[in-house]
Formats: sequence, structure tokens, C-alpha cells
Amino acid sequence: MRVEFGEFQLDTESRILQRGGRRIRVQSKAFDLLAYLIEHRQRVVSADELLDALWPGVHVTPAALSAAIQRARQAVGDDGEHQAVLRTEHGHGFRFVAEVSVDPAPEASSSTPTRSTKRLVAVAGVAALLVVAAAAWLLIRPITEYAPARSVAVLPFANLSQDAASEPFTNGIYDDVLIHISKIRDLKVIARTTMERLDPSLGVQEIGTQLGVAAVLEGGVQRSGDRVRINVQLINCETEAHLWAETYDRELTAANIFAIQSEIAISVADALRAELSPEEHDRIVSAPTENLAAYEAYLLGQQRMAELTIATIKEATGYFQQAIELDPSYALAYVGLADSYVHRADWGHAPRAETLDKAQVAVEKALALDDRLGEAYNSLGGIKDLRGDFEGADAAYQRALELNPNYATTYHWYGVLLRRWGRAEEALPLLFKAAELNPLAAMILAEVGLDLESLGRFEEALTWYERSLELDPMLDGVNERMGFYHWSVTGKLDQAVVWYRRAVSRDPEQPVFATILGAIYLDLGDPDKAEYWFERSIALGPEKSSAEIEMSFLHLYQGDEPAAAEQARKALTAFPGNSDALLILRDHELSAGRYAEARALYEKNNPDLLSDDDPKVGRMNWAHAVNLALVLFKTGEKERGDLLLEKSLQHIQSKPRLGINGYIMFDVDIFAMQGEKQKALTALRQAIDEGWRRYWWYNLKYAPDLVSLHDEPEYRAIVAEIEADMAAQLAHVREMEQNGELAAIRLDEMSPH
Repeated sequence: MRVEFGEFQLDTESRILQRGGRRIRVQSKAFDLLAYLIEHRQRVVSADELLDALWPGVHVTPAALSAAIQRARQAVGDDGEHQAVLRTEHGHGFRFVAEVSVDPAPEASSSTPTRSTKRLVAVAGVAALLVVAAAAWLLIRPITEYAPARSVAVLPFANLSQDAASEPFTNGIYDDVLIHISKIRDLKVIARTTMERLDPSLGVQEIGTQLGVAAVLEGGVQRSGDRVRINVQLINCETEAHLWAETYDRELTAANIFAIQSEIAISVADALRAELSPEEHDRIVSAPTENLAAYEAYLLGQQRMAELTIATIKEATGYFQQAIELDPSYALAYVGLADSYVHRADWGHAPRAETLDKAQVAVEKALALDDRLGEAYNSLGGIKDLRGDFEGADAAYQRALELNPNYATTYHWYGVLLRRWGRAEEALPLLFKAAELNPLAAMILAEVGLDLESLGRFEEALTWYERSLELDPMLDGVNERMGFYHWSVTGKLDQAVVWYRRAVSRDPEQPVFATILGAIYLDLGDPDKAEYWFERSIALGPEKSSAEIEMSFLHLYQGDEPAAAEQARKALTAFPGNSDALLILRDHELSAGRYAEARALYEKNNPDLLSDDDPKVGRMNWAHAVNLALVLFKTGEKERGDLLLEKSLQHIQSKPRLGINGYIMFDVDIFAMQGEKQKALTALRQAIDEGWRRYWWYNLKYAPDLVSLHDEPEYRAIVAEIEADMAAQLAHVREMEQNGELAAIRLDEMSPH
């Protein structure tokens, strides 16, 4: 049945409510209530009849019906006073009073789906977000082929207060209920980000199918003065039967809020027959704070941090500090504060060492207050990762997962750690698990793509990037992933500029985006634009090594080798062992004939490559080994230089050429230093044809490794070919700039700090 009333259109077959052609969010029971009242619009329907119709065979309190009525009224623009659609007949029941135009559905054939299957068909409906969600589901379906019996999706709670100011409070209650349930190891729980992005028109069967869960928890929160009412209902996705429902009406205190959340989590576990260990029970019933104002400040901090921009992270830091001032024993507030510092240190917006020290103090305080917080161990893992302590980070993440096995963030961060340490194969299952728990989180899908890219599975990676963009085209990190893909894989630098400009527009205070954008402009042959973006990056994050290093490359491009060396030396002091800084300083010393000084650089930063009789060359030092080999040839240590080249060549044969962790054109360097000119030229042609362009000008014009090839006609032809390609792409970029197709943000229009 399809009906129209006023500006609204309701279709009971597809379970869609629209207003003027735009889909309206309406929860499952609210939609059922509307449909039932429309079907019986000629009379008043009693509350008892509605309870029996909407919850057949299940005992629920009248509060559940009140919540459904309120949600339905919100969907159609009614409220308690204005009742143009749903009228309350006091003492009798409810009646649908709007004028209705009915367009009956065609008579069903023998093959027409039943009501229980019609919702599944609606997955392929007209809503763009629904199509996107289904596509994302198909990407991770090999992980979630079926819905485990003990699995649940917690839908965002409805704000029943009819007060926009209560929205953050409602969202916070929802977050905490979800976190409480996520602590139960025996349950699979879908993460918050996915639930926020889920198509609001989906029925519970569709949700179960799309997310691979057996049950859905719905809820609503009403705050009035010093009272709070929370109603919840757990629904079986296959049968739509209610497994459990309850309404909590209590005085608004922190103790009552946390008690309600604990009771909900335990009841869900009981209804789904999940095993709840004594330790998990203790963690769930433990109240994190007794200070309601501190709790609300913490909620605001979490909600601001979820936006993941520099500006909102800074706001979150302030809210967490406020929560701590209100309750110095609030462990979770210290965790939130630590995470905000970790993000700011990682993105280079604040001095790294100092900011990580602040994060360390905060997380240690959190663990001193409660050493059972999985979130705190996740934060500790992030700190240790950024400090280069792989073993410490690894142990922290494992402990985090022991305490909170449904925390998608830990699987995400842990996967990133393993990839950074050259273990992308081990990272992939962790990232898949993160995607399983949070299948509509665009950033996690992009992270899976990045891992696939690092393994050389470029087409698969692009698919994941595109899906993540469909989910959230405005997310700066996803735009950045696409930009880096074009810079490092396809060689379409003009497209890389487009994606990075979008990322910068989304988060103008992010220094890393500006750094890479400047490097791309330098590859294109526009040093002025490169300098603009490098300076901007340094202003935003003065201690971020990448900006300092890129400025070194700019000086080199401009022919000022002493300035390049000085800039590199500064970066190397702040970040010992940085391969690019070492490379520029190596070239500087070699060009001056100071071979012993060049060797000393590597002796200090990579002593194992020089001291061991049989040096190990692997994922962390192979590039250093190749760069060092040229120095050793100059110092007369040819045998060790040859050994390093041979070991490096063996190592890179297992790596892809392109992408974030590719060996790029190091095989060209190796063959050239070995005197194999034709092999070097063949490998160079292969690299160019595959799409290599990143730092082409340095490698082909400035680096001393390929000097032996410079006079070869084939080499000169390749250089001319790339120069022509870059000129054409730069012309395209400038055309887009002139046409206003690229977002232009000036450095003096934003505040770095």
C-alpha cells in the first residue's frame, strides 16, 4: 500500500516514508505504528490494541508505545500540541486524522515475497546511502557470511526530549550503552560509526542481513528537569520478535545513569545467552564517575573528537580537561585526553615529544585509577607506536583487545602498527576485523585499501578507497588516501592535487596534507607553489619532520645545496635515522668529496650495516643499505657495498614497485651501481610505464646513484618524456585553478595554533 498525506508519502511495501520526495528517518516501530493507524484511520485505536499489534506476544510497558508515538510524530512534524496527523483521544487511544490518498500496491503474484522478505528486497532501493551501505557490505561479506547468534547492532537512541539541547546527552547515553555491551567478549557488537551511517529507513531484517547481526537494540532518552527516562527494546532480526524490553524512569544522577547502562548491557547479554565472565561483569557495573557535569563534559569531548579534524580535536582536549577538573578520579576522561594528544602529535600539529609526554602522563593516570580499561591500553599503544617502540605498542594493543574485544579502533590502530613495521600481511586480518565491526566507517575501509596497496594489490585497494569515498566523500583522510594513490601508483599527479586540495579544504589545519601537496607540486615543476605549501605546513606543525625534509628537497631543486643540507641536518637532529635526511646529507658530503663524513652518517644511524660480518638487510633498513652502498664504493669498501646491494635486491623482489611501501626504482639504483646499465635502463622503463613519478626529478637529475646513466640516449629520452608529462599535467592543474575547480586556501586566512 502506498499513501499520501499532506507533503508525505508512505510505502508499506518498501517501508519508506518520504516528504516531498526526500526520505525521512523513522525507526521500525514508529513506521509500523504509522502504517497500522493509517490502515485503521476510520476509528480510534486503543493503546492496548496498538501494544498487541506492534509487539505481538511480548510484554512491554506503555512507555514503549509512548516512545513509538513520539518518534512517529517527530517524523511527520507533529508534537504534543500540534496534532495534524496523529491525534490523541484522551481516555480512548489514538487516531490518524490527516487526509489520506491511497494508491494500493499491485496484486501480489505467487512469487511475491512475504512481509519478512520484502525488507530484504528494499536493500536495493533508491536511497544513495543504502546503495553505498550495501556495496560496503559486499566488500566485507567474506568476513561476515552469517550472523552469529550472539551478535547485536545498537541503533542510535532517539532524543525524546523535544529539545535540541538534549541531543548531546542522548548521544552520550547511546555511546556508553554501546561501550558497555562491547566489553562482553562473547558478543559481536557493531561499532558506533557504522550505526550512525546506517540508512535510517532500514527495517530490522535488513539491518541484520547487512551487518551480520542476530539482534538490534533500539532506544530512546527523555530528559526532563531532574528526571531521566530511557526505554530500550531488543529485537530478533530474523523474526522481528521482541527478545526483551524495558523502561527506566529515575532521578537524573550520574549513579543512576551508569546503573541503567549496566543493567541494559547485562540484560542484552542474558537475552542473547552470551557468557559474561565475573571480570566483565565487574567492569560493566563499575561507575566511572559520580559527577554528572564531568560526565557531560566527557561526552562533549568524545563527540568533538569523533569529527577528526585538528580544530575539533583541540576542542575535545578542552572538554576532557574540564571533565578532569570536575572529577580528578575520572579515568575515562584521562583516556580521552590522552587520545586527543596522540592525534595532535601524530598529525604534527603540536610538538611531538612534548605532546606525547602529556599523553603518557594522562594514560598512566587513567591506568592508575583503573587498570582494566581497554581504551587506556589502546591509547598507550598509540603513544608507544609514535615513539618507535614496536614491542611495547604490540603488547599494549594485545592487552586492549583482551579487555575490549569489540573495540574496532584497536584493531585499526594495531593493523596500522604492523604495516608501519613492514608486516602488512599480518595487518590485513586485523583491519578486516575492524571493518567487520565497523563496516560503514569510511576511514577504516580506506585503511584496508592502504594495506592492500602496500601489498601491491592496487585494483583491490582502489575499490576500497572508492567505497570509503561513497560512504563519506567529505572525510579528509579518505580524500588524502585517493590523492596519495594517484601520486604513488598511477602517476596522475594532476588528480593527486585535486584530492589533496579537497582534503586541505576539509581540514585546513592538518600539516601533513600541506606537506604532501607541496611535494606533488615540486614533482610537477612548480617550486613556488611547493614553497607555499611547505611554509604553510611548517607554520601549522613546526616540528613535523616531513615538512622540514621537503623544504630540503625544495632548496636542492632551487640549486641551493648548502641550504638543503642545513635543513636536512636540522630534521635529522630531531628525528634520528630519517632516511630522506640521511640521503640529502649523504649527497652533500659526496659532492664535496668528504667520503669519510658520509660514511660516518650511516655508522651513527645504521651501525649494524657496517659492523656485522653478515649484515641483516630487511624491512626496516633495506633503503639505507642501498644508499650506503654508494658511499662504501667511494671509500674503497667494494665487497661490503656489493653485499649490501645483493641483499637489498633479494629483499625488494618480494615487494611491489609502487604504492606506499613500494621499492619504487631502487632496483634501477642497484643495477646502475653494479654496472648493469641495460638492466638499469630496462627497470627504469618499467617503472615509468607502471606509473612511477614520485620524486622523479631528484632521482633522475640530482641523485649521484645514476650518474653512470646520464649520457645514455635512452636515459635522456626517458627524462624528456617525464618532463613533457609533468608539464602537461601542471598545465591541467593551472587550468583547474583558473577555472575555480580547486579550493584555494591562503596561509594568512587561517590560524595555525
